Amino acid sequence: MVDVLPLLAAVGVIVLWCLGLYGLQRRGLLEPHGLQPSPPPAGPFLMWKTVRGRQLIDRLARPKRFWRVFGDIAIVLVALTMLGTTVLLAWEATLVQNAAIRSNPPSPETLLGLPGINPIIPLGYGILGLAVAIILHEFSHGILSRVANIKIRSLGLIFLIFPIGAFVEPDEDELRALPRRERGRLYAVGPATNVLLAVLFAVLFSTLILTSVAPVHHGVGIVGFTPNSPAALAGMQPNTVITSINNTEVHTYNEFVAALSAVQANTTIPVWAYNPATGQNTSYSVTPVERNPTTGRAVLGIYAFDVSTDYYHPLTNPDKFGGVTRSILAYVSLPFSGYSPIDDPATHFYQIKGPAAVIPAPLFWLFANALYWLFWLNLMLGATNALPAVPLDGGYLFKDGIEGLVSRLRKGIPTEQRDRIVRGVSYTFAFLILGLVLWQLIGPRI
Repeated sequence: MVDVLPLLAAVGVIVLWCLGLYGLQRRGLLEPHGLQPSPPPAGPFLMWKTVRGRQLIDRLARPKRFWRVFGDIAIVLVALTMLGTTVLLAWEATLVQNAAIRSNPPSPETLLGLPGINPIIPLGYGILGLAVAIILHEFSHGILSRVANIKIRSLGLIFLIFPIGAFVEPDEDELRALPRRERGRLYAVGPATNVLLAVLFAVLFSTLILTSVAPVHHGVGIVGFTPNSPAALAGMQPNTVITSINNTEVHTYNEFVAALSAVQANTTIPVWAYNPATGQNTSYSVTPVERNPTTGRAVLGIYAFDVSTDYYHPLTNPDKFGGVTRSILAYVSLPFSGYSPIDDPATHFYQIKGPAAVIPAPLFWLFANALYWLFWLNLMLGATNALPAVPLDGGYLFKDGIEGLVSRLRKGIPTEQRDRIVRGVSYTFAFLILGLVLWQLIGPRI
């Protein structure tokens, strides 16, 4: 049965927040401080507008040649991201009738990248990652606006109880009057900044941090036990690592599976497990009483954990995941497979080595997890904003690209006819993207 209490509590808090905004707005206490509910008069979003920070953006925009080159690179990067993300959505749409997905269809909140709403995203790491991603995204738009000599009317933060984003508000009339290439730079720089930041944080996470992490022992970890577990009945303990099954050494998860496949049901076998707390390797006499009807292997009755660190730097061993493309997808999918954030019980199966070992373990894992979620949320924000769907940045870039293409292919076409073609193509793609996203919810349920 679904526990609706957390959802009701969240709705109640947001309702109280909106009532508070409405009361403050009625009393005229928000506008003097640059605060404005959106949509008025009760939100739920609260926008704080200010002109502070414009001088900083002006200073950052001074090397204009550099930013113009960066803007041109951003257009190419966003175009590639747009194509890749669209293809990925189309590929995911072909998988929704898969039996595994139909048995566990995604819930609507898992498609929203909002901490506190999406259960996959940890609240603390999510707020940090999203705040950094959005603030730098908007700052890059502001910098390219000044490079193009567009006036910035205001900038500020967006609140939904907590700060959830930022914005830079350029002059719309000046933006529309820009040449198409300069406008394309301005649209592209936000998603491109997020994608490049994602690459940076991924490199830091996988090389600087996770290279200091190693399994406490090769094998397969025991997270917990199923009801009437043969392993538990034999006295095996959680947070230990299985190193041998029926006199067959187990170094990897695949070897664990192969060893169990060779075990007969109702046969007592020796199973060795290493206990990180004591440093001892102990033998247990375990009697599997059944075989899994799907996999055909003997059932120990444990929740197994693959202690390999390949998940955190998959390009070092892409064959484990079926190639480079699948290894990258596995890396991005760590939150869905239970490998991020790295916390209890996973931390029982890892040790910190080298110079990083001087850092207290809780602080080390806090920093490591923060880096991964900075990568993940920057990637999600960049990839989403690169989609060819208005009002996303990629949608406006795509619309300008279609307009340029139509103007070249049909020279002399009346402006009204050209705009009608551009609108038709743009909205077709926008509805296509929306349909692909909604199909992930609807497809498994029909």
